[in-house]
Amino acid sequence: MALLFVDLDGFKLINDTYGHEAGDALLEAVAARLIEEVRPGDTVARLAGDEFVILCEQLEQPASISALAERINVALRQPVAYGDVSLFVTGSIGIAVGHGTTHSADDMLRSADSAMYAVKEKGRDGWQFFSDSLEEKVRQRLSVTQGLRLAIERNELTCRFQPIVAADSRRIVGAELLLRWHPAAGDISPVVFIPIAEMTGSIVPIGTWVFRQGCLAEVDWRQRWGERAPSYISVNVSTRQLSEENLADEFAAILKETGADPSRILIEITETSLMADVESNLRVLRRLAQLGLRVAVDDFGTGYSSLAQLQRMPVSVLKIDKAFVDGVGKQTESRVVIRAIIGLGHALGLKLVAEGVEDEAQLMELRANGCDFIQGYLFFRPLEAQAFVENFERQLLQGRPEVSAPLFFLLYVSEAGRSMSGEEIAEILRSSRKNNQALGITGCLLYQDGCFMQMLEGKREAVLSLVERVERDPRHRNARIVVQGDAQRRVFMDWSMGYRDMSKLEAEPDFGDWRKRTISFLELAEDARTCYAYITAFKHAVSIDRQ
Repeated sequence: MALLFVDLDGFKLINDTYGHEAGDALLEAVAARLIEEVRPGDTVARLAGDEFVILCEQLEQPASISALAERINVALRQPVAYGDVSLFVTGSIGIAVGHGTTHSADDMLRSADSAMYAVKEKGRDGWQFFSDSLEEKVRQRLSVTQGLRLAIERNELTCRFQPIVAADSRRIVGAELLLRWHPAAGDISPVVFIPIAEMTGSIVPIGTWVFRQGCLAEVDWRQRWGERAPSYISVNVSTRQLSEENLADEFAAILKETGADPSRILIEITETSLMADVESNLRVLRRLAQLGLRVAVDDFGTGYSSLAQLQRMPVSVLKIDKAFVDGVGKQTESRVVIRAIIGLGHALGLKLVAEGVEDEAQLMELRANGCDFIQGYLFFRPLEAQAFVENFERQLLQGRPEVSAPLFFLLYVSEAGRSMSGEEIAEILRSSRKNNQALGITGCLLYQDGCFMQMLEGKREAVLSLVERVERDPRHRNARIVVQGDAQRRVFMDWSMGYRDMSKLEAEPDFGDWRKRTISFLELAEDARTCYAYITAFKHAVSIDRQ
Protein backbone atom coordinates (compact mmCIF):
# COMPACT_ATOMS: atom_id res chain seq x y z
CA MET A 1 0.00 0.00 0.00
CA ALA A 2 0.99 3.66 -0.35
CA LEU A 3 0.24 6.71 1.72
CA LEU A 4 0.39 10.17 0.15
CA PHE A 5 0.68 13.15 2.48
CA VAL A 6 -0.54 16.27 0.65
CA ASP A 7 0.16 19.74 2.11
CA LEU A 8 -1.12 22.84 0.31
CA ASP A 9 1.43 25.55 -0.54
CA GLY A 10 0.14 29.11 -0.14
CA PHE A 11 -3.07 28.28 1.71
CA LYS A 12 -2.33 30.59 4.68
CA LEU A 13 -1.90 33.56 2.36
CA ILE A 14 -5.34 32.95 0.84
CA ASN A 15 -6.92 32.64 4.30
CA ASP A 16 -5.25 35.86 5.43
CA THR A 17 -6.09 37.75 2.24
CA TYR A 18 -9.64 36.63 1.42
CA GLY A 19 -10.88 35.24 4.76
CA HIS A 20 -11.79 31.83 6.14
CA GLU A 21 -14.84 31.41 3.93
CA ALA A 22 -12.60 31.54 0.87
CA GLY A 23 -10.23 29.10 2.58
CA ASP A 24 -13.10 26.67 3.26
CA ALA A 25 -14.29 26.88 -0.34
CA LEU A 26 -10.75 26.17 -1.54
CA LEU A 27 -10.44 23.12 0.75
CA GLU A 28 -13.71 21.73 -0.59
CA ALA A 29 -12.53 22.20 -4.17
CA VAL A 30 -9.18 20.53 -3.40
CA ALA A 31 -10.94 17.57 -1.74
CA ALA A 32 -13.13 17.12 -4.81
CA ARG A 33 -10.12 17.16 -7.12
CA LEU A 34 -8.25 14.60 -5.01
CA ILE A 35 -11.26 12.25 -5.09
CA GLU A 36 -11.43 12.61 -8.88
CA GLU A 37 -7.79 11.55 -9.28
CA VAL A 38 -7.76 8.37 -7.13
CA ARG A 39 -9.13 4.88 -7.84
CA PRO A 40 -12.62 3.98 -6.60
CA GLY A 41 -11.27 1.89 -3.70
CA ASP A 42 -8.75 4.47 -2.44
CA THR A 43 -9.35 6.66 0.62
CA VAL A 44 -9.02 10.46 0.73
CA ALA A 45 -9.08 12.24 4.09
CA ARG A 46 -8.49 15.72 5.40
CA LEU A 47 -6.08 15.27 8.30
CA ALA A 48 -5.96 18.82 9.67
CA GLY A 49 -5.82 22.42 8.42
CA ASP A 50 -4.59 22.27 4.83
CA GLU A 51 -3.22 18.70 5.10
CA PHE A 52 -4.75 15.75 3.24
CA VAL A 53 -3.78 12.07 3.15
CA ILE A 54 -4.56 9.47 0.49
CA LEU A 55 -4.42 5.74 1.23
CA CYS A 56 -3.95 3.46 -1.79
CA GLU A 57 -4.24 -0.27 -1.04
CA GLN A 58 -3.64 -3.45 -3.06
CA LEU A 59 -0.96 -1.90 -5.26
CA GLU A 60 0.54 -4.28 -7.80
CA GLN A 61 3.19 -1.77 -8.91
CA PRO A 62 4.02 0.59 -5.99
CA ALA A 63 6.24 2.70 -8.25
CA SER A 64 3.16 3.59 -10.36
CA ILE A 65 1.98 5.77 -7.45
CA SER A 66 4.30 8.48 -8.82
CA ALA A 67 1.87 8.91 -11.74
CA LEU A 68 -0.92 9.64 -9.24
CA ALA A 69 1.27 12.17 -7.44
CA GLU A 70 2.06 13.88 -10.72
CA ARG A 71 -1.64 14.06 -11.65
CA ILE A 72 -2.45 15.56 -8.26
CA ASN A 73 0.23 18.23 -8.68
CA VAL A 74 -1.19 19.14 -12.10
CA ALA A 75 -4.78 19.24 -10.78
CA LEU A 76 -3.90 21.44 -7.80
CA ARG A 77 -2.17 24.02 -10.00
CA GLN A 78 -5.48 24.86 -11.68
CA PRO A 79 -7.20 27.98 -10.25
CA VAL A 80 -10.26 27.73 -8.04
CA ALA A 81 -13.00 30.26 -8.80
CA TYR A 82 -14.29 32.14 -5.75
CA GLY A 83 -16.64 34.98 -6.56
CA ASP A 84 -14.81 37.36 -8.87
CA VAL A 85 -11.31 36.11 -7.99
CA SER A 86 -9.24 33.05 -8.82
CA LEU A 87 -7.49 31.29 -5.95
CA PHE A 88 -4.19 29.54 -6.59
CA VAL A 89 -2.37 26.90 -4.52
CA THR A 90 0.04 24.06 -5.23
CA GLY A 91 0.76 20.84 -3.38
CA SER A 92 3.81 19.31 -1.70
CA ILE A 93 3.36 15.53 -1.66
CA GLY A 94 5.28 12.99 0.41
CA ILE A 95 4.87 9.30 -0.43
CA ALA A 96 5.47 6.29 1.85
CA VAL A 97 5.17 2.74 0.50
CA GLY A 98 4.86 -0.27 2.81
CA HIS A 99 2.99 -3.40 3.79
CA GLY A 100 0.20 -3.62 6.33
CA THR A 101 1.82 -6.52 8.14
CA THR A 102 5.16 -4.76 8.64
CA HIS A 103 4.38 -1.04 8.80
CA SER A 104 2.16 0.63 11.38
CA ALA A 105 -0.13 3.52 10.57
CA ASP A 106 2.05 5.85 12.62
CA ASP A 107 5.18 4.73 10.77
CA MET A 108 3.55 5.35 7.40
CA LEU A 109 2.23 8.78 8.39
CA ARG A 110 5.56 9.83 9.85
CA SER A 111 7.47 8.69 6.76
CA ALA A 112 5.08 10.38 4.31
CA ASP A 113 5.20 13.55 6.41
CA SER A 114 9.00 13.55 6.30
CA ALA A 115 9.01 13.10 2.53
CA MET A 116 6.53 16.00 2.23
CA TYR A 117 8.84 18.29 4.23
CA ALA A 118 11.70 17.32 1.95
CA VAL A 119 9.61 18.55 -1.00
CA LYS A 120 8.94 21.82 0.87
CA GLU A 121 12.67 22.33 1.43
CA LYS A 122 13.40 21.79 -2.27
CA GLY A 123 10.97 24.50 -3.38
CA ARG A 124 7.44 22.99 -3.04
CA ASP A 125 4.95 21.98 -5.75
CA GLY A 126 6.28 18.45 -6.25
CA TRP A 127 6.41 14.93 -4.84
CA GLN A 128 8.99 12.62 -3.32
CA PHE A 129 9.17 9.05 -1.99
CA PHE A 130 10.36 8.42 1.53
CA SER A 131 13.78 6.71 1.54
CA ASP A 132 16.50 5.43 3.87
CA SER A 133 18.40 8.69 3.42
CA LEU A 134 15.30 10.64 4.39
CA GLU A 135 14.87 8.39 7.40
CA GLU A 136 18.41 9.24 8.46
CA LYS A 137 17.60 12.93 8.03
CA VAL A 138 14.51 12.47 10.18
CA ARG A 139 16.59 10.86 12.93
CA GLN A 140 19.14 13.66 12.67
CA ARG A 141 16.43 16.31 12.77
CA LEU A 142 14.89 14.68 15.85
CA SER A 143 18.28 14.48 17.58
CA VAL A 144 19.11 18.08 16.73
CA THR A 145 15.64 19.26 17.80
CA GLN A 146 15.95 17.61 21.19
CA GLY A 147 19.54 18.78 21.66
CA LEU A 148 18.79 22.41 20.80
CA ARG A 149 16.23 22.62 23.61
CA LEU A 150 19.01 22.02 26.12
CA ALA A 151 21.94 23.67 24.30
CA ILE A 152 21.82 26.92 26.27
CA GLU A 153 21.57 25.41 29.75
CA ARG A 154 24.29 22.90 28.87
CA ASN A 155 26.53 25.81 27.82
CA GLU A 156 27.11 24.23 24.40
CA LEU A 157 26.74 27.43 22.33
CA THR A 158 29.67 29.72 21.55
CA CYS A 159 30.26 32.78 19.40
CA ARG A 160 32.69 33.51 16.59
CA PHE A 161 33.41 37.00 15.28
CA GLN A 162 34.20 37.54 11.61
CA PRO A 163 35.87 40.93 11.18
CA ILE A 164 34.50 43.40 8.65
CA VAL A 165 37.11 45.74 7.18
CA ALA A 166 37.02 49.09 5.41
CA ALA A 167 37.47 48.58 1.68
CA ASP A 168 39.98 51.40 1.31
CA SER A 169 42.18 50.98 4.42
CA ARG A 170 41.63 47.25 5.13
CA ARG A 171 41.26 48.12 8.83
CA ILE A 172 38.75 46.32 11.05
CA VAL A 173 35.64 48.45 11.53
CA GLY A 174 33.23 45.85 12.89
CA ALA A 175 32.38 42.17 13.10
CA GLU A 176 29.52 39.77 12.48
CA LEU A 177 28.65 37.48 15.38
CA LEU A 178 28.31 33.88 14.17
CA LEU A 179 26.82 31.06 16.25
CA ARG A 180 28.50 27.70 16.84
CA TRP A 181 27.12 24.59 18.60
CA HIS A 182 29.31 22.04 20.35
CA PRO A 183 27.16 19.17 21.72
CA ALA A 184 28.87 16.26 23.48
CA ALA A 185 28.52 14.02 20.41
CA GLY A 186 30.48 16.46 18.24
CA ASP A 187 30.11 19.86 16.57
CA ILE A 188 27.09 20.43 14.33
CA SER A 189 27.25 22.89 11.45
CA PRO A 190 25.01 25.98 11.51
CA VAL A 191 23.87 24.92 8.03
CA VAL A 192 22.27 21.89 9.72
CA PHE A 193 20.98 23.23 13.02
CA ILE A 194 19.82 26.77 12.14
CA PRO A 195 17.02 25.66 9.73
CA ILE A 196 15.84 23.07 12.28
CA ALA A 197 15.91 25.68 15.04
CA GLU A 198 13.76 27.96 12.87
CA MET A 199 11.33 25.17 12.03
CA THR A 200 10.88 24.05 15.64
CA GLY A 201 10.83 27.51 17.21
CA SER A 202 13.93 26.96 19.35
CA ILE A 203 15.56 29.79 17.36
CA VAL A 204 13.60 32.24 19.55
CA PRO A 205 15.42 31.59 22.87
CA ILE A 206 18.67 30.94 20.99
CA GLY A 207 18.29 34.25 19.12
CA THR A 208 17.74 36.07 22.42
CA TRP A 209 20.93 34.46 23.78
CA VAL A 210 22.85 35.53 20.66
CA PHE A 211 21.64 39.13 20.95
CA ARG A 212 22.76 39.23 24.60
CA GLN A 213 26.22 37.93 23.58
CA GLY A 214 26.44 40.66 20.94
CA CYS A 215 25.57 43.29 23.55
CA LEU A 216 28.16 41.92 25.97
CA ALA A 217 30.81 41.95 23.23
CA GLU A 218 30.00 45.58 22.34
CA VAL A 219 30.36 46.61 26.01
CA ASP A 220 33.65 44.70 26.34
CA TRP A 221 35.14 46.32 23.23
CA ARG A 222 34.11 49.80 24.32
CA GLN A 223 35.60 49.28 27.79
CA ARG A 224 38.85 48.02 26.25
CA TRP A 225 39.36 50.57 23.50
CA GLY A 226 36.95 53.45 24.08
CA GLU A 227 36.29 55.51 20.97
CA ARG A 228 38.87 53.48 19.05
CA ALA A 229 36.71 50.36 19.38
CA PRO A 230 35.11 48.78 16.26
CA SER A 231 32.16 50.90 15.26
CA TYR A 232 29.64 48.06 15.33
CA ILE A 233 28.83 44.39 15.83
CA SER A 234 26.16 42.74 13.70
CA VAL A 235 23.76 40.08 14.98
CA ASN A 236 21.49 37.91 12.82
CA VAL A 237 17.76 37.89 13.52
CA SER A 238 15.58 35.19 11.92
CA THR A 239 12.13 35.35 10.36
CA ARG A 240 10.76 33.37 13.28
CA GLN A 241 12.06 35.95 15.77
CA LEU A 242 10.47 38.81 13.84
CA SER A 243 7.07 37.19 14.35
CA GLU A 244 7.46 37.38 18.15
CA GLU A 245 5.34 40.24 19.48
CA ASN A 246 7.63 40.89 22.44
CA LEU A 247 10.90 40.87 20.46
CA ALA A 248 11.50 44.63 20.83
CA ASP A 249 10.67 44.49 24.55
CA GLU A 250 13.14 41.63 25.10
CA PHE A 251 15.88 43.46 23.20
CA ALA A 252 15.18 46.66 25.15
CA ALA A 253 15.52 44.75 28.44
CA ILE A 254 18.83 43.20 27.33
CA LEU A 255 20.21 46.58 26.24
CA LYS A 256 19.34 48.04 29.64
CA GLU A 257 20.72 45.03 31.52
CA THR A 258 24.07 44.97 29.67
CA GLY A 259 24.55 48.71 29.16
CA ALA A 260 25.26 48.17 25.46
CA ASP A 261 25.20 51.11 23.05
CA PRO A 262 22.37 50.30 20.58
CA SER A 263 23.88 52.54 17.89
CA ARG A 264 26.83 50.14 17.74
CA ILE A 265 24.64 47.07 17.18
CA LEU A 266 23.46 46.13 13.70
CA ILE A 267 20.54 43.74 13.27
CA GLU A 268 20.95 41.58 10.15
CA ILE A 269 17.81 40.25 8.45
CA THR A 270 17.84 38.38 5.12
CA GLU A 271 16.15 40.06 2.20
CA THR A 272 13.80 37.09 1.75
CA SER A 273 12.71 37.23 5.41
CA LEU A 274 12.25 40.98 5.28
CA MET A 275 9.90 40.87 2.31
CA ALA A 276 7.91 37.82 3.48
CA ASP A 277 5.48 39.97 5.50
CA VAL A 278 6.34 43.60 4.83
CA GLU A 279 3.75 45.31 7.00
CA SER A 280 4.33 43.15 10.07
CA ASN A 281 8.13 43.35 9.73
CA LEU A 282 7.96 47.09 9.23
CA ARG A 283 6.23 47.52 12.58
CA VAL A 284 8.87 45.40 14.33
CA LEU A 285 11.79 47.13 12.62
CA ARG A 286 10.49 50.57 13.50
CA ARG A 287 10.29 49.55 17.15
CA LEU A 288 13.85 48.22 17.00
CA ALA A 289 14.98 51.46 15.35
CA GLN A 290 13.31 53.44 18.14
CA LEU A 291 15.61 51.58 20.55
CA GLY A 292 18.57 53.00 18.58
CA LEU A 293 19.44 49.73 16.83
CA ARG A 294 20.46 49.81 13.17
CA VAL A 295 19.26 47.35 10.52
CA ALA A 296 21.08 45.61 7.66
CA VAL A 297 19.55 43.65 4.78
CA ASP A 298 21.58 40.44 4.46
CA ASP A 299 22.05 38.43 1.21
CA PHE A 300 20.84 41.42 -0.77
CA GLY A 301 20.13 40.66 -4.43
CA THR A 302 18.88 37.10 -3.86
CA GLY A 303 15.33 38.00 -2.83
CA TYR A 304 12.55 40.04 -4.35
CA SER A 305 12.77 43.47 -2.76
CA SER A 306 10.38 46.18 -3.76
CA LEU A 307 12.36 49.41 -3.79
CA ALA A 308 9.30 51.27 -2.55
CA GLN A 309 9.12 48.92 0.45
CA LEU A 310 12.86 49.13 1.03
CA GLN A 311 12.64 52.91 1.25
CA ARG A 312 9.99 52.63 3.97
CA MET A 313 12.16 50.50 6.21
CA PRO A 314 14.73 51.83 8.69
CA VAL A 315 17.63 50.12 6.88
CA SER A 316 21.16 51.56 6.99
CA VAL A 317 23.28 48.77 5.44
CA LEU A 318 22.99 46.41 2.46
CA LYS A 319 25.10 43.24 2.43
CA ILE A 320 25.87 41.99 -1.09
CA ASP A 321 25.42 38.23 -1.33
CA LYS A 322 28.48 36.05 -1.92
CA ALA A 323 26.90 34.59 -5.06
CA PHE A 324 27.51 37.90 -6.87
CA VAL A 325 30.91 38.51 -5.31
CA ASP A 326 32.19 35.12 -6.53
CA GLY A 327 32.00 36.16 -10.17
CA VAL A 328 32.80 39.86 -9.93
CA GLY A 329 36.42 39.44 -11.00
CA LYS A 330 35.56 37.31 -14.05
CA GLN A 331 31.94 37.57 -15.16
CA THR A 332 30.47 40.64 -16.81
CA GLU A 333 27.00 39.85 -15.45
CA SER A 334 28.25 39.76 -11.85
CA ARG A 335 30.05 43.09 -12.34
CA VAL A 336 26.88 44.68 -13.66
CA VAL A 337 24.83 43.42 -10.70
CA ILE A 338 27.46 44.56 -8.20
CA ARG A 339 27.59 48.04 -9.75
CA ALA A 340 23.80 48.25 -9.74
CA ILE A 341 23.51 47.22 -6.08
CA ILE A 342 26.25 49.61 -4.96
CA GLY A 343 24.76 52.44 -7.00
CA LEU A 344 21.29 51.75 -5.62
CA GLY A 345 22.56 51.54 -2.03
CA HIS A 346 24.48 54.80 -2.22
CA ALA A 347 21.53 56.53 -3.93
CA LEU A 348 19.42 55.54 -0.90
CA GLY A 349 22.11 56.78 1.49
CA LEU A 350 23.09 53.26 2.64
CA LYS A 351 26.46 51.64 3.32
CA LEU A 352 27.47 48.52 1.37
CA VAL A 353 29.17 45.38 2.73
CA ALA A 354 30.38 42.68 0.31
CA GLU A 355 30.27 39.17 1.77
CA GLY A 356 32.51 36.21 0.90
CA VAL A 357 35.45 38.14 -0.58
CA GLU A 358 38.26 35.63 -1.13
CA ASP A 359 40.81 37.13 -3.54
CA GLU A 360 42.45 40.41 -4.54
CA ALA A 361 40.68 40.57 -7.92
CA GLN A 362 37.31 40.64 -6.18
CA LEU A 363 38.56 43.26 -3.74
CA MET A 364 39.87 45.49 -6.55
CA GLU A 365 36.56 45.43 -8.41
CA LEU A 366 34.54 46.10 -5.27
CA ARG A 367 36.78 49.01 -4.24
CA ALA A 368 36.75 50.41 -7.77
CA ASN A 369 32.97 50.40 -7.76
CA GLY A 370 32.73 52.16 -4.40
CA CYS A 371 31.87 49.31 -1.99
CA ASP A 372 32.35 50.56 1.58
CA PHE A 373 33.16 47.43 3.61
CA ILE A 374 34.50 43.92 3.00
CA GLN A 375 33.88 40.63 4.79
CA GLY A 376 35.52 37.35 3.82
CA TYR A 377 38.37 34.88 4.02
CA LEU A 378 40.70 37.20 2.09
CA PHE A 379 41.13 39.02 5.40
CA PHE A 380 39.74 36.91 8.24
CA ARG A 381 37.92 33.69 8.96
CA PRO A 382 35.49 33.71 11.91
CA LEU A 383 37.57 34.18 15.09
CA GLU A 384 37.10 33.23 18.71
CA ALA A 385 36.59 36.21 21.00
CA GLN A 386 40.18 36.32 22.25
CA ALA A 387 41.62 35.99 18.74
CA PHE A 388 39.47 38.89 17.60
CA VAL A 389 40.75 41.02 20.49
CA GLU A 390 44.38 40.16 19.64
CA ASN A 391 43.92 41.02 15.94
CA PHE A 392 42.29 44.34 16.72
CA GLU A 393 44.97 45.30 19.25
CA ARG A 394 47.64 44.41 16.70
CA GLN A 395 45.93 46.79 14.28
CA LEU A 396 45.96 49.58 16.88
CA LEU A 397 49.70 49.10 17.48
CA GLN A 398 50.48 49.19 13.76
CA GLY A 399 48.80 52.56 13.28
CA ARG A 400 47.33 53.61 9.96
CA PRO A 401 48.73 51.60 7.05
CA GLU A 402 49.69 53.06 3.70
CA VAL A 403 46.69 52.55 1.49
CA SER A 404 47.24 51.63 -2.14
CA ALA A 405 44.66 52.76 -4.65
CA PRO A 406 42.69 49.93 -6.24
CA LEU A 407 43.06 51.28 -9.78
CA PHE A 408 45.52 52.90 -12.15
CA PHE A 409 44.43 55.20 -14.97
CA LEU A 410 46.24 56.56 -18.01
CA LEU A 411 45.18 59.09 -20.63
CA TYR A 412 47.05 59.40 -23.93
CA VAL A 413 46.64 61.00 -27.34
CA SER A 414 48.02 59.86 -30.69
CA GLU A 415 47.77 60.45 -34.41
CA ALA A 416 46.25 57.82 -36.67
CA GLY A 417 49.02 56.12 -38.65
CA ARG A 418 46.78 56.12 -41.70
CA SER A 419 43.24 56.90 -42.67
CA MET A 420 40.85 54.21 -41.37
CA SER A 421 37.33 53.36 -42.42
CA GLY A 422 34.46 53.05 -39.99
CA GLU A 423 34.48 49.26 -40.42
CA GLU A 424 38.19 49.09 -39.52
CA ILE A 425 37.60 51.09 -36.34
CA ALA A 426 34.61 48.89 -35.49
CA GLU A 427 36.83 45.80 -35.78
CA ILE A 428 39.47 47.40 -33.53
CA LEU A 429 36.74 48.07 -30.98
CA ARG A 430 35.45 44.50 -31.08
CA SER A 431 38.85 42.99 -30.37
CA SER A 432 39.72 45.69 -27.80
CA ARG A 433 36.52 45.17 -25.84
CA LYS A 434 37.04 41.42 -25.74
CA ASN A 435 40.65 41.71 -24.56
CA ASN A 436 39.93 44.53 -22.10
CA GLN A 437 37.09 42.60 -20.45
CA ALA A 438 39.47 39.71 -19.84
CA LEU A 439 42.04 42.11 -18.36
CA GLY A 440 39.53 44.08 -16.26
CA ILE A 441 40.26 47.28 -18.22
CA THR A 442 37.58 49.89 -18.87
CA GLY A 443 37.79 53.26 -20.54
CA CYS A 444 36.85 55.36 -23.54
CA LEU A 445 38.29 55.99 -27.02
CA LEU A 446 37.59 59.21 -28.95
CA TYR A 447 38.45 59.83 -32.62
CA GLN A 448 38.53 63.22 -34.30
CA ASP A 449 40.13 64.45 -37.52
CA GLY A 450 42.84 61.78 -37.65
CA CYS A 451 43.68 61.83 -33.91
CA PHE A 452 42.86 59.47 -31.01
CA MET A 453 42.31 60.26 -27.36
CA GLN A 454 41.98 57.28 -25.02
CA MET A 455 41.61 56.76 -21.28
CA LEU A 456 42.28 53.35 -19.73
CA GLU A 457 41.45 52.12 -16.20
CA GLY A 458 42.52 48.88 -14.51
CA LYS A 459 45.46 47.23 -12.80
CA ARG A 460 48.67 49.22 -13.25
CA GLU A 461 50.54 46.37 -14.96
CA ALA A 462 47.70 45.64 -17.37
CA VAL A 463 47.22 49.29 -18.36
CA LEU A 464 50.93 49.99 -18.88
CA SER A 465 51.34 46.79 -20.90
CA LEU A 466 48.44 47.80 -23.14
CA VAL A 467 49.89 51.28 -23.71
CA GLU A 468 53.23 49.72 -24.70
CA ARG A 469 51.41 47.72 -27.39
CA VAL A 470 49.67 50.89 -28.59
CA GLU A 471 53.03 52.65 -28.94
CA ARG A 472 54.30 49.79 -31.14
CA ASP A 473 51.09 49.61 -33.17
CA PRO A 474 51.55 51.14 -36.67
CA ARG A 475 47.96 52.38 -36.55
CA HIS A 476 49.13 54.90 -33.91
CA ARG A 477 51.83 57.55 -34.36
CA ASN A 478 53.36 60.00 -31.90
CA ALA A 479 51.51 58.53 -28.92
CA ARG A 480 51.90 60.82 -25.93
CA ILE A 481 50.84 60.25 -22.32
CA VAL A 482 48.79 63.18 -21.03
CA VAL A 483 48.32 62.11 -17.42
CA GLN A 484 48.53 58.89 -15.39
CA GLY A 485 48.16 57.91 -11.73
CA ASP A 486 46.20 56.12 -9.05
CA ALA A 487 42.39 56.18 -8.90
CA GLN A 488 39.95 55.18 -6.18
CA ARG A 489 36.91 54.63 -8.44
CA ARG A 490 36.25 53.70 -12.03
CA VAL A 491 35.01 56.55 -14.21
CA PHE A 492 33.77 54.34 -17.08
CA MET A 493 31.89 51.66 -15.21
CA ASP A 494 29.40 50.73 -17.92
CA TRP A 495 31.69 50.13 -20.89
CA SER A 496 34.43 47.64 -21.54
CA MET A 497 35.62 50.35 -23.95
CA GLY A 498 33.38 53.21 -25.02
CA TYR A 499 33.85 54.88 -28.39
CA ARG A 500 32.77 58.14 -30.00
CA ASP A 501 33.71 59.62 -33.39
CA MET A 502 33.91 63.37 -32.81
CA SER A 503 34.80 64.30 -36.41
CA LYS A 504 31.17 64.96 -37.22
CA LEU A 505 28.55 65.45 -34.52
CA GLU A 506 24.98 64.34 -35.03
CA ALA A 507 22.72 67.26 -36.06
CA GLU A 508 25.78 69.49 -35.94
CA PRO A 509 25.06 73.24 -36.45
CA ASP A 510 27.11 75.42 -38.79
CA PHE A 511 30.19 76.63 -36.90
CA GLY A 512 31.70 78.43 -39.89
CA ASP A 513 31.14 81.99 -38.66
CA TRP A 514 32.14 81.18 -35.10
CA ARG A 515 35.17 78.93 -35.36
CA LYS A 516 38.36 80.96 -34.87
CA ARG A 517 40.71 77.98 -35.27
CA THR A 518 40.75 74.18 -35.03
CA ILE A 519 42.07 72.60 -31.80
CA SER A 520 43.18 69.00 -32.25
CA PHE A 521 43.44 66.37 -29.52
CA LEU A 522 47.21 66.85 -29.64
CA GLU A 523 46.86 70.52 -28.74
CA LEU A 524 44.14 69.87 -26.17
CA ALA A 525 46.54 67.45 -24.46
CA GLU A 526 48.79 70.39 -23.53
CA ASP A 527 46.30 71.08 -20.71
CA ALA A 528 46.06 67.77 -18.83
CA ARG A 529 43.16 68.92 -16.64
CA THR A 530 41.03 70.10 -19.55
CA CYS A 531 41.87 66.94 -21.50
CA TYR A 532 40.82 64.78 -18.54
CA ALA A 533 37.61 66.75 -18.05
CA TYR A 534 36.81 66.43 -21.76
CA ILE A 535 37.04 62.65 -22.00
CA THR A 536 35.47 61.89 -18.62
CA ALA A 537 32.44 63.95 -19.64
CA PHE A 538 31.50 60.93 -21.77
CA LYS A 539 31.13 58.59 -18.77
CA HIS A 540 27.32 58.62 -18.89
CA ALA A 541 26.92 58.95 -22.65
CA VAL A 542 25.67 56.07 -24.78
CA SER A 543 28.46 54.75 -26.96
CA ILE A 544 27.66 54.46 -30.67
CA ASP A 545 28.77 51.23 -32.35
CA ARG A 546 28.61 49.54 -28.95
CA GLN A 547 28.89 45.79 -29.53
